[in-house]
Amino acid sequence: MEILIFWDAAAPPGFQLPVSRELSNIMDMDVKVLENPLVLNGYTGSRRQTDARVVLDGIDTCKRRLSVAEPVLLVISQDIFMEGAEFLFGLARPSTGSAVVSSSRLDNSYYGRRRDDDDLLDRLCKEGGHELGHLFWLDHCREPDCIMHNPLTLDDLDRKRRDFCPQCRERLDAGVARDV
Repeated sequence: MEILIFWDAAAPPGFQLPVSRELSNIMDMDVKVLENPLVLNGYTGSRRQTDARVVLDGIDTCKRRLSVAEPVLLVISQDIFMEGAEFLFGLARPSTGSAVVSSSRLDNSYYGRRRDDDDLLDRLCKEGGHELGHLFWLDHCREPDCIMHNPLTLDDLDRKRRDFCPQCRERLDAGVARDV
């Protein structure tokens, strides 16, 4: 099985290859990066954010239109949210094999910190791996260093490893987590 990453033109440039290589290692699957073929919808002016569920709807439509069966992870730069949440780092819809990750709050500059490409790469890989785990039906994990732990803050995300804990890896490898 192959995982597709749609990399939006406004997403941080130059990270496509290192993120795809690392996600391939994390997931133990082939990963292919493509330019984003869809128009992003869902911007909510009053929040200055984009509704992640509308973005997922767009990915779903694109997958149907292009007959894409593989799981798709879209990387965008827009700050995302969903009803009931102030913001999201990412969101997945396992039933359709679609996920989105926003680089907005993964970048140090959002918090007034010194820009650090290594930090951004690390966070893109961790959040991308987390959302891909959901696409294979893994739930959130209680282990704070597992990639499937639910990060509520940037510090939570930074504490995680770029790997699944033994229990989550076992579920993924054993097929308890279903294919997309």
